[in-house]
Amino acid sequence: MTMTTDSVQSVPGEQKTDEALMVQEFDARYGLMPSGEEDFWTASRRTAIKAFAEAGFPSRRTEAYKYTPVTKWLKNNLASSTEKSATSLADTFNDIDGYHYRTTDGQLLDRDAPKLPEGLSIGTLQEMRSSDSSFLETYLSRAVVLERDPFAALASAFADDGIFIRVEKGIHVDQPVVIHHNTLTVGGLAQPRMLIIVEEDASLNVVEHFPEVPAGSSFENRVAEVFIGEKAKMDHVLVFERNEHSSFVNGLFVHQGAESNFKTDTITLGGGLVRNNLNFLPDAEECETHLNGLYVARGSAHIDNHTLVDHAKPNCFSNELFKGIVTDSATGVFNGKVLVRQDAQKTNAYQSSKSIVLDRSAQIYAKPELEIYADDVKCSHGATTGELDEEALFYLRSRGIPEKAARLMLLEAFARDVVDLVDNEAVKQYLYERLHHLLSS
Repeated sequence: MTMTTDSVQSVPGEQKTDEALMVQEFDARYGLMPSGEEDFWTASRRTAIKAFAEAGFPSRRTEAYKYTPVTKWLKNNLASSTEKSATSLADTFNDIDGYHYRTTDGQLLDRDAPKLPEGLSIGTLQEMRSSDSSFLETYLSRAVVLERDPFAALASAFADDGIFIRVEKGIHVDQPVVIHHNTLTVGGLAQPRMLIIVEEDASLNVVEHFPEVPAGSSFENRVAEVFIGEKAKMDHVLVFERNEHSSFVNGLFVHQGAESNFKTDTITLGGGLVRNNLNFLPDAEECETHLNGLYVARGSAHIDNHTLVDHAKPNCFSNELFKGIVTDSATGVFNGKVLVRQDAQKTNAYQSSKSIVLDRSAQIYAKPELEIYADDVKCSHGATTGELDEEALFYLRSRGIPEKAARLMLLEAFARDVVDLVDNEAVKQYLYERLHHLLSS
């Protein structure tokens, strides 16, 4: 990636757009022009703000956002607010066996870190910047295509720090790394960042939890970059449960080496406006990529899962399964794309989206896509949206099960197809209980 320090200019006296306001804030905090010789971090920050300014915030005329009203996110949330809530948040994931870390608005809080096994390092990006800047430069912002994702570009420009996880070659971490993500920013914009590196023939399990926060609006725009080395493996679970006033853009960018295996389970059980941007590049032969997702949208929530699996090399496999339950006046979106490039022969790629609509005022938009330039592949996609199976409901009621209980049984069975794929038993049991509560209320 070529770094540039080209400035972003604004015309004096012109009306400030949302983009111009963000550029103006960047200039006030960091300066648009270099003040001298710059290190990689500073140069990459300027590259990111330039990419954001050129792309601008997406609108509904942007194909990838045609079903999602980005302007609702921006209202009252563009300022990088310093107002904080003093509430201490409880997290039910505390009981999960593992190496626990806590962040607030992307900043790592735990300085009394748990004892880690040899070969596992966890710290801040700024610590890595100070101790081994060349290693950080090798990875930071290398998986993100800034020109394609303005939210990722914005987060890359403004993120002052973030969490760093590294598993060294040949190390298999015995317990999951559990990250508790809290936000205390009220009425403002938080931009967390995370970098995970799993080196050759290593393995790692990561559990991320975004628990419910106190009342008040928040907007989190996070970028997580993951690099999986040759013959390495990573299992990832993200559970998002913020309140109905919370907005969240989850930018996950994964780069895979040869014979690597990556699995992610993205579970969205809360939030007002949520956009999961899940991007995967199996960049060598014999990669496996597994994407599973489940969302429950209630009230006026809007939950959008947008996936891209970019098959660049031959003999790779990917599988996607996303399920949604939408009720009240909520909206669910699935827009998944599998790209198979010309050299990616012998690719097997499968994609499935299934949704249940429980109210007439609820909406589902599904757009599975295959873009294939190779001729020796096995690929399929499909999407179904409907109501609860009336025949199944009738069968259960004919066996003496009350209607409410029968509906709950069918909804839980529908969701279990995804929850059952979660490998961590403690997380799986929590999700069973949480879904039972949500779907029965």
